[in-house]
Amino acid sequence: MRVALLSRAAHPFHAPGGLERAVFLLAQHLRAQGVETVLFTRPPTRPGRFPGEVVHVPYDRVPGLAHGRVLDRTLNYPRFAARLGRAVAERVRAGTIDVVHAQGLTALGYGRLRRRDPALAAPLLMNPQGMEEHKTSGAKRVALSRIRALSREAARLSDAVIATDEATRHEVPELLGVPEERVVVLPNGIDPEELRRATPEDPDRLVRQALPGIKGAGPVFISVGRLEAYKGFGDILEAFELLSAGGALPARWAWVVVGEGPYRATLERRRQLGIASHLLLAGRVSEHLLHALYARADVFVHATHFEGSSLVTLEAMAHGLPVVATAAGGIPDKVVDGESGRLVPPGDVPALAAAIAEVARDPERRRRLGARGRELVLERFGWPALARRTIAVYEELLRRKGPA
Repeated sequence: MRVALLSRAAHPFHAPGGLERAVFLLAQHLRAQGVETVLFTRPPTRPGRFPGEVVHVPYDRVPGLAHGRVLDRTLNYPRFAARLGRAVAERVRAGTIDVVHAQGLTALGYGRLRRRDPALAAPLLMNPQGMEEHKTSGAKRVALSRIRALSREAARLSDAVIATDEATRHEVPELLGVPEERVVVLPNGIDPEELRRATPEDPDRLVRQALPGIKGAGPVFISVGRLEAYKGFGDILEAFELLSAGGALPARWAWVVVGEGPYRATLERRRQLGIASHLLLAGRVSEHLLHALYARADVFVHATHFEGSSLVTLEAMAHGLPVVATAAGGIPDKVVDGESGRLVPPGDVPALAAAIAEVARDPERRRRLGARGRELVLERFGWPALARRTIAVYEELLRRKGPA
């Protein structure tokens, strides 16, 4: 079996993120189980090797317009999807691709071509990822209206659409308008062996070199992700401000924020008003430093307002960290409230503060929660098992063979 993997970005060619890592790990573990992959993605912004053949497809850039922002996605992403579709269609017609597995809007180009050309028999599987465009409000929702309509079209043109968690399975029919019988649940996962290799033997030394301010801190809280308002970094900041003002945290606590994005400026400005000595903005970090930070931290905090599968939560749990998170997206499939962490409603700052304080004050409880979380991740979200589940979906689509 040969599978085309379509993605706007992929590790190691582009800045690391949940989607980029998931595409890489999917290809790696499919290959380990005898499935060849061909990655179709935009030109690389950094060097690296991918576990399979790679086809780079041009992606339009507007000078001064950051990749991934709303205007870039609206103007350039649909054209890129069309180019991807043409490149993949050539391989399908040549008989060298059996299944097309697309991330987000990359499904659109091939889906449209297949509707008009019966020779394009390779079935199309779409992973819509976090579906942010369907969950925003206000001006951003208006700005993303075209992307929202195109993603619904791409989903309708697909043979099957992935929900990354049982907790969010209902969102696919509701937001994308596809029949329930076309929804399959395929979680994102982690590779425990890769995480072990990525974690330095002496994580404390690497962390102290990168963030001298962390020396002697405890407990250490860590949050990881693109710095966007909807990711809830402002809520976490407010929660820590409440706890700090009320004397509910030890004197040397620290909050490490890993990631870059437009919300960084707000965090920089607001931290000067209250918790400057406790907030450490690490920015974008290497894989080794990220896993060293996980190993050094005591609690993972993820207060996103909406979410897809949340790979960073799985990584933190695999490191044995207890999690304080919002019950958003697929997070409840991973964090069992009271068993592997604490869950609070999205946007509820007082509840978030209470959960953080509860976990912060009890080191033994943190250890129990973290140990159980690690067990759950290894049992349910290891990539070897997830690759087998993905192959089973491919095989079912091939048995049904034909356009949607």
